[in-house]
Amino acid sequence: MAISKVAVAGGTGNLGPAIVNALLTAGFEVTVLSRSSSHKLDPRVKVQEVDYNSQDSLTTALSNQDAVVNALGVGVVAREIHLRLVEAAHAAKVKRFIPSEFGSDTVHHLTAQLPVFGDKVAVLERLKEISAQDQEFSYTAVINGPFFDWGLEKQFFLNLAGPTTEIYDGGDVPVSTTTLPGIGRAVAGVLQKPDETKNRPVYVAETVFTQNKLLEWSGKADKIEKVPVTTEELEQKAYEAIKQPTPDGATFARNLILRAIFGGKFGGHFSKTDNELLGVKELSESEIKDLVKEYV
Repeated sequence: MAISKVAVAGGTGNLGPAIVNALLTAGFEVTVLSRSSSHKLDPRVKVQEVDYNSQDSLTTALSNQDAVVNALGVGVVAREIHLRLVEAAHAAKVKRFIPSEFGSDTVHHLTAQLPVFGDKVAVLERLKEISAQDQEFSYTAVINGPFFDWGLEKQFFLNLAGPTTEIYDGGDVPVSTTTLPGIGRAVAGVLQKPDETKNRPVYVAETVFTQNKLLEWSGKADKIEKVPVTTEELEQKAYEAIKQPTPDGATFARNLILRAIFGGKFGGHFSKTDNELLGVKELSESEIKDLVKEYV
């Protein structure tokens, strides 16, 4: 299977630009699907206006494309749009679909049961159904752990600004993680090795961290007060938040994602990766320290 033309949905979001850049670097012909043609992108990129509420519009836009990478936000963008994009890709005879996984291991049975990942699970199940019925259509789910650079920048892993930070389940739970550029390289690697990555999840991680190790790397281990929290508490508070008269969806989502990342039993530390196959290198300790200190 040869892939040369790739359409990217969500190419201008948090993750999309890194994927687009990596695809261009790898020599793919890239089309970004967008509701508007006004985006200023690399001149090598074609922008195709689409109506995400119309399967016909999407199918037309995807005709003559070899692969689709969906980088649209899950939870922010309705499940129906993600599923519609899958159906349109199949109708357009696209060879490979990469869904908007890019995070926790939703293939893991405990993670899949957390409702915050319901949309991802539904899309993956539909991809499995179609690929089982049509051998010309295939998928790859990229599992890369939390975005390392984004998580540091947004203080999602730790509040490095202090004076306090929550420490989950003791702070020594190992977490596999990848930067946005690393995820982009993994996506390009998948499409460069379509036969080896067909109809399965691939696992990629540039490093493994713990909260306590991040504190050490930041140089603030003795300067920030640790507030112990269990991820079981986070899960309980998530369900309480969604049951309120005015449901707090943000707390619900955040707490369950943190539960999956730091809970220890949700597959957050990958036992093995596909780094070598995908051409993704692990970060050196000095690179990790520099990255951490960049966001302190």
